[in-house]
Amino acid sequence: MKKILRLRLFRVCVLILFALIICYITNTSPRSQFKLETGFGPNESGRRRANPLSAFSWIESRRKRTLELFNGVRNSRNPFDLLPWGRKDIALLEAEKKLLLNLEDAPLDKKCRYMVDALYVADEGWENQIITNYHGSEEVNDVVVSLLGERMRLFDYCFLSGGLRVQDVMNMDSLVPEDKLSSPEDFMKRMFPFLRQGDAVWPKIYDLRRGIELKPPSVVQDTSVNFLNNWIGSSKGKGIAVTFSPTELTLFHKQLRVLSKLNNTLPIQVVTSGFEFTKSQVDELSQYATHTNQDVTLVDCSPILDKKFSENHIKVYINKWLVALFNTFEEVVSLDVDTVPFIPIEEFFDEPQYRDTGLALFKDRSMINEHNSVYCLETITGLEPSHEENKLMGTELMFESTQKEQPSTEAAMVYQRFFHDKVLHHIDSGLVPLKKTSHFGGLLFSFMIHLDSKVQRCVHGDKEFFWLGQLYAGKNYSIYPQDAGIIGIVEDAPMEALSQNSYRICGSQLAHTFYSPKEETHQLTWTNGGLSTCKVPSGAEKDFQRLPNYFMERYGDVETAKQLYAAPVHIQAMIIPDVHNSPWLQLRECNDNAFCLSAVEDTEDARNSISTLIQFTSEEQEFLDSISFAWNGRTFTDN
Repeated sequence: MKKILRLRLFRVCVLILFALIICYITNTSPRSQFKLETGFGPNESGRRRANPLSAFSWIESRRKRTLELFNGVRNSRNPFDLLPWGRKDIALLEAEKKLLLNLEDAPLDKKCRYMVDALYVADEGWENQIITNYHGSEEVNDVVVSLLGERMRLFDYCFLSGGLRVQDVMNMDSLVPEDKLSSPEDFMKRMFPFLRQGDAVWPKIYDLRRGIELKPPSVVQDTSVNFLNNWIGSSKGKGIAVTFSPTELTLFHKQLRVLSKLNNTLPIQVVTSGFEFTKSQVDELSQYATHTNQDVTLVDCSPILDKKFSENHIKVYINKWLVALFNTFEEVVSLDVDTVPFIPIEEFFDEPQYRDTGLALFKDRSMINEHNSVYCLETITGLEPSHEENKLMGTELMFESTQKEQPSTEAAMVYQRFFHDKVLHHIDSGLVPLKKTSHFGGLLFSFMIHLDSKVQRCVHGDKEFFWLGQLYAGKNYSIYPQDAGIIGIVEDAPMEALSQNSYRICGSQLAHTFYSPKEETHQLTWTNGGLSTCKVPSGAEKDFQRLPNYFMERYGDVETAKQLYAAPVHIQAMIIPDVHNSPWLQLRECNDNAFCLSAVEDTEDARNSISTLIQFTSEEQEFLDSISFAWNGRTFTDN
């Protein structure tokens, strides 16, 4: 008899549980959820909803329940809340209810403490290091990226733009009973896995000409969790920052010779992860600085970097973010080691678009037939803020997929071409002027999404991350509208029409200008790829190894090719292409890094002209050649 009663009781329990599950599924369907007003109000913007693991999703549900209790509403959407272990509203303390009812107007420190708590409660095991792992599920990869974006903006909102100190906020009382936060150090480790934890976290800085280590500021004694705040606060002045591998030491010497030729007086910092250079190589750098009379310091980031993480993940292009973030300047021009400026570096800080936004980017070679994949673009679009984040933090981006209209700026056009036309290449990051202190959050964002195992496969190197990081961090930036072009010796040929001439320039350089609409003139400002004919080290040997018959027919032997490849570039003219009528033509020379561009000039009817040809005067050529000689350490006739 007892067995029968137990069996019947068990069946009743199963039926009740089944009914609750059906009720839950019915009440939480998308259609029923759409009818309910959330804790942050209706989603009229069309933005995505926060992921269930999002801190903003958790806060939204708490706020909604608080509003229900405040208004005397008793009907829970989740029938499991009727069970003893499901009564989540019991954990709503009076102080938490008060905060949730006035969340938009709450003091920033209380609001931020609550949002940090929400990170831990919504996803107890959260950590941003997960971005370095590639997951088998595309959905998982996309969620990981989306949550990273939310956390990065939260950190900026509270601790960078918000100006709060991590230690102060983390020491505040928590309003959430389930708070599993162990320490401020734990929070920073989960947020930024590349940062080393411990005391006296600060880069080592060496004056290479004087051969001494510079004394760190007094803020070094502060706790390491406040390092980023202290670093921004101590950043002063203007300068140049560069990074390179030990194999590129001679390129840096060439660059210093050019800067010396331009009478550069700005300090220069070589920013490293601290694991690259031997003592003899550092001594060599010191000799270069002395020889060119340039103020060069070496910034060793090893004291601030987690060694294991750095060795595993901070490689090649990712080193660019160390340069952008961990130089000591307030305003900085970041240079690739093969970048050659033709104007004093100070002039990049004076340019109007840079002054307006604090970060200005030059355009890349326009390759309209190279495209990105839809699955990459969907992942990156997932970095946009959710409806809940927008309501809680007011996050708005310069451009979002939900916008119906966009401004007619070059930055907006690049956004359109990248996401809608799927064109892959847009930015040349060989020279980037930026106000580090105001764009630090965007640079951190760029660094972190570049570490993501899926996203880093979606673009080439670091280039597009410069604007994507600023965009999704909610920062401002500008992109120069002028297309990049090619410089060198111009070849001309008559055409059938007597009024037309055809011109061609070939080379491995990518050159940039400032354009004056008022005067309709271009000023050559810098080039990427050095100023030797071939920018690839040992390019001739590599070409003969991979295509011996082709290069033997064209050059005879490798020694002849080596001499031609090493020759200084003579800059007679520049062509900026109309890529729809005269696209970039890629050559086999210089390890496939050489291109040709063509232009047509019609002296009678400019409408028939194709591309833009800029021919430099004799005086201009003489100056440009002097820069080429400085880079190469010799003239056209030497050797």
